[in-house]
Amino acid sequence: MSWRERDYNTSAYDGGGSLGWLRWLAFGSVPLGTLFGIRIRMHASLVLLIALQLIFAETPWGLGAKNALTSMSILFLSVLLHEFGHCFGARRMGGEAREILMWPLGGLAMTHPPHNWWAHLVTTACGPLVNLVICAATATALIVLSNYSASAVPWFPLRHGLTSYLPHDTLSYYIWWVFLVNYALLTFNLLMVFYPFDGGRLVQEVLWAFVGYYRSMRFATTVGMVGAVAVVAFGLVYWVLLLVLLGVFGFMACHRQRQVLAEMGPEGFEDADYAGSLRYDDAPRRRRINRRALRRAQRREARDRAEQARIDAILDKVSRHGMQSLNWFERRALRRATERQRELELSQRNKF
Repeated sequence: MSWRERDYNTSAYDGGGSLGWLRWLAFGSVPLGTLFGIRIRMHASLVLLIALQLIFAETPWGLGAKNALTSMSILFLSVLLHEFGHCFGARRMGGEAREILMWPLGGLAMTHPPHNWWAHLVTTACGPLVNLVICAATATALIVLSNYSASAVPWFPLRHGLTSYLPHDTLSYYIWWVFLVNYALLTFNLLMVFYPFDGGRLVQEVLWAFVGYYRSMRFATTVGMVGAVAVVAFGLVYWVLLLVLLGVFGFMACHRQRQVLAEMGPEGFEDADYAGSLRYDDAPRRRRINRRALRRAQRREARDRAEQARIDAILDKVSRHGMQSLNWFERRALRRATERQRELELSQRNKF
């Protein structure tokens, strides 16, 4: 079986043996189905995290079984809706979105919007926008159910303890949790103003409009690495493991992106038509279109070369160390390459 015919995102390639379950826990995932043409998968480690949360729910530092189960269920659905917001935003701008991965640090939407700052900005903003709409709706409901008292909305839930604000009636209880979870997600995404989190992506995409993709991404990843180190330090000082993991993830994502930038160079991301499209307003319309089409073709060719180089490196790693050496991102890259190759072969057969 060739590499184009294999499924690289399942536990079948965990290497077997007594440590197979550890590899599955680190790189495996559980399929949850397909909705709106988007595959939904849950990372294996998230299953373990949910189990641990429920096990320790009744401890002195836990929320209680009911509160833990309610908050985790609402968190899972809210993050999923957030990621669907990114997917629908990408599709609305003419791009693609085929997969969502739910994992302990949130969600990952595999989106591919058109390569311009506006399409990326809309794609990123649609995620927090979903949480904003949910917050507005649930806050209004809480105010109405409490006889129009704005104090029913937990704007500062940690001031006097999280559970001290819990409503007594059932309907308000669940609406309260929906608001709180989405409020936390919205606040987190807006406060984390460094790459690769949504706040940092929004900053990078706005800068993209003025200085171009390459320079904006260089700036964003530099700030992102500094911010990630600060988050890790804060998490270590206050013993917050989640912040440490988020910081490590952010640093690695920025480092990988800087490697791509270094490999391709500024010429690989030439997008002067996006950074200053008004400069061509005095030229004939056909000339502007031809220039933009040429640059789009050049960017597409550069991305294809970079993607092929990445696939070649992964295949070389497989030949030297075996399938068990691949991490989840490398398996996903191979699977996506497999899908594109199959689609290309199918389209070529249909022509004849």
